[in-house]
Amino acid sequence: MKKFFTCLVSAIICLNNLQNLFAQVNVQDSLALVDLYNSTDGQNWYHHNNWLTKSPVSTWDGILVNNRKVEVIFLPSNGLTGKISSSIGKLSELRALDLHENFLKGSIPTSIGNLVNLTYLSLYYNFLTDSIPSSIGNLVNLQELILYVNDLSGSIPSSISNLVNLSQLFLDDNHLSGSIPSSLGNLKNLAYLYLDDNELRGVIPSSIANLVNLLILDFSHNHLSGNIPGLFGNLQNLTNLYLNNNQLSGKIPYSIGNLVYLRSLYLNNNKLIGDIPFSIGKLVNLEFLFLNNNQLTGNIPVSIRNAKFLFLVDLSHNQLSGSIPSSIGDLVSVEELNLSNNN
Repeated sequence: MKKFFTCLVSAIICLNNLQNLFAQVNVQDSLALVDLYNSTDGQNWYHHNNWLTKSPVSTWDGILVNNRKVEVIFLPSNGLTGKISSSIGKLSELRALDLHENFLKGSIPTSIGNLVNLTYLSLYYNFLTDSIPSSIGNLVNLQELILYVNDLSGSIPSSISNLVNLSQLFLDDNHLSGSIPSSLGNLKNLAYLYLDDNELRGVIPSSIANLVNLLILDFSHNHLSGNIPGLFGNLQNLTNLYLNNNQLSGKIPYSIGNLVYLRSLYLNNNKLIGDIPFSIGKLVNLEFLFLNNNQLTGNIPVSIRNAKFLFLVDLSHNQLSGSIPSSIGDLVSVEELNLSNNN
C-alpha cells in the first residue's frame, strides 16, 4: 500500500509539472518543441537553459512565446545534430525559424509547409540533403528564405513562385539541378536572388527581367547557356550582376547600359561574342568590370572613360583588337587593368 501511495504521489507531481508547463504554452506546441529537442540531441546543445524543465517555455533558450503559442525559434550556431522533426509543422503560429550554422542532416520536412505564418526561414550552413519540398510554396507570408551551403539537390520547385512577399532568396552553394523556373519572375518584391554555385542548366528565363526591385542577382558558377536576355535592361535598380562561370553565348545586350546603379558586372568565363557595347559608358557607378575569358571582338569602347569609379578591370583572354583608347587614362581609380591575351 505504501509503495502504491508513493507511485501515486509521483504521478501526481509529474502531472502537475506537465500542467504547469502546458499552462504556459499550447500543448501541441510544447510537444513539438520536445520533439525538436530530442531529434537534435538537445542535451548536447551549447545553450539549452530551462529546456524540458518545469520553467515556463518562454524562458527556454531561443524561444519566444505570444498568447500561449510559440512564435520564434532562434537556435543558430548551437550544436544541433540529427534531423529536423516533422512535428515542427505543428507550430501553427511560428513567425521565424532560425537553425543556421548547425550540424543538421536529412531532409527539410514536408510538414514545414504547414507553417503558413512564417516570415523568416534560415537553415543555412547545415548538411541538409534531398530536394527542397514543394510544400514550401505554401509559406505565402515568407519574406526571407535562406538555405545556402547545404547539400540540397533536385530542381528548384516551381511552387516557390507562390512566395510573392519574398524579398530575399538564397539557394546558393548546393547541388541544385535542372533549369531556373520561369515562374520566379512572379516574385516582384525580390531584392536579393542568389542561385550561384549549383548545377543549374538551360537558359536564363526572360521573366527574370520582371524583378524590377532586384539589387543583387547571382547566377554564377552553374552550367547556364543561351543568351543574356536583352530585357535585363529593365532591372534598373540592380547594383551587382554575376553571370560568370557559365556557358552563356551571344552578345552582351546593349540594354546593359540601362543599369546605371550597377557597381559590379561579372560576365567572365563564358562564350560571349561580338563587341563590348558602347553603352557600357553609361554605367557611371561601375567599380568592378570582368569580361575576361570570352570571345569578344572589336575595339575597347572609348565610352569606358565615363566609368570613373572603376577599380578592377579585366578584359583579358578575348579577341579584342585595335589600339588601347587614350581615354582609358581617365580611369584614375583603377588599381588593376588587365588587357592581356588579346589582339
